[in-house]
Amino acid sequence: MTHSTAWEARSDDELFADALQLRAAGKPPDARMGILLQRWKRAAMYVIRRIQQSYKRGTEDDLEELFQDASIKLLERGLDQYRGTALGEGGETRAASARTFFLRIVKHTAIDFYRRHREELAPATADGEDEPETSAHEAAVAVKLARREAERDDASEVYWKAWRRLVAEHPNEAAAWDLYHHQDLDDHVAVSERLSISVVNSYKRISRAQAHLRLYLLEDKDP
Repeated sequence: MTHSTAWEARSDDELFADALQLRAAGKPPDARMGILLQRWKRAAMYVIRRIQQSYKRGTEDDLEELFQDASIKLLERGLDQYRGTALGEGGETRAASARTFFLRIVKHTAIDFYRRHREELAPATADGEDEPETSAHEAAVAVKLARREAERDDASEVYWKAWRRLVAEHPNEAAAWDLYHHQDLDDHVAVSERLSISVVNSYKRISRAQAHLRLYLLEDKDP
């Protein structure tokens, strides 16, 4: 039985406790956290969709991006901040599971994201300044639509031109993106094992690859 198989049989709290102990000892939690994040992904997507409904904005592509961002926050800072408690609605202190702790990170990551976009789209003040021709949110939506159109057709030169540029300019990120999206290896533990990197680095590389591709697609769409 492999370590991954054995860990799959353990509860969330057991795996998270192991991860906290490893972090305290200065060691990476890696595969254990990868397993937990995959378990919590569906619930995280539900939380993000609720925030989208609340702010009346967002696309399906935002789901993966926000999940990645929240996962990196958990791995980089959350493990050090977790205390096993949370404040209730009445200000009382109560126990908080690892899953609840992560979903709170997801919630605030999504709220911050859409709050920034709402502020960017707010009407100009009466000081005479012109509004930007295209807001950051509108540009991001245009890029996402372009990428979806490209990905629906594997022969689309728009997407594959951006992909070739990613390979040339950022080969490490391209390798992780290729495994995660092109080869449907939708598991950061598997990606990290294939590339001999940590799970944290898998999240970072894929997140950076997504950002680079967005930029390339936006530049390619510019007249």
